[in-house]
Amino acid sequence: MAGIFKAYTSLLARRPLAANVGTAAVLFATGDVIAQQLVEKRGSNHDLARTGRIVLWGGGLYAPFVTGWFNVLQRVQLGNKYATTAARVGLDQFLIAPTVLSAFFTVMTLLEGKDMNAVKEKWNADFVPTLKTNWTVWIPFQAINLGIIPPHLRVLAVNAVNVPWNTFLSLQAAKGKGDEVEVKVGDKVKVDVKKPLSV
Repeated sequence: MAGIFKAYTSLLARRPLAANVGTAAVLFATGDVIAQQLVEKRGSNHDLARTGRIVLWGGGLYAPFVTGWFNVLQRVQLGNKYATTAARVGLDQFLIAPTVLSAFFTVMTLLEGKDMNAVKEKWNADFVPTLKTNWTVWIPFQAINLGIIPPHLRVLAVNAVNVPWNTFLSLQAAKGKGDEVEVKVGDKVKVDVKKPLSV
């Protein structure tokens, strides 16, 4: 196991983009499989196109962007370590996180073959709740990640919580009108889906 980790970190140092793209594709796929099989219990009715869409987003768009973004954040240097970390987290969570989430809902909706009216409806319904959940999870995590973790391991650290987060994103992208998706952060990260009451 130590040998695999060493080989992976070596790949991250030598070819960070390729390593992050491959890792993101696997983790987004894993998150979607968990969402469909363990949360929604689809069984043999697994939606492979949905998995493909989120893999395309994660590996093809998100990973290249976040790899470059972390390089940009590393250049942010203020008077002391705490101010630098606060500035990096602020830029990451209040500038980039809303942008990335908007792009996520736009891309995923369009990949389903829907139009911009559907994008607007999806954004109006889900953007703010998803962003609030994002801040609950990622602000404290990124404070540790951007303040303590070595730069070449930061995307790897993000990947440590990406499976439950990607499960949540998959459910958010796929949920119907009136569904609620809840992330509970405690000793374990748990994702629940609450269906609207039928009348």
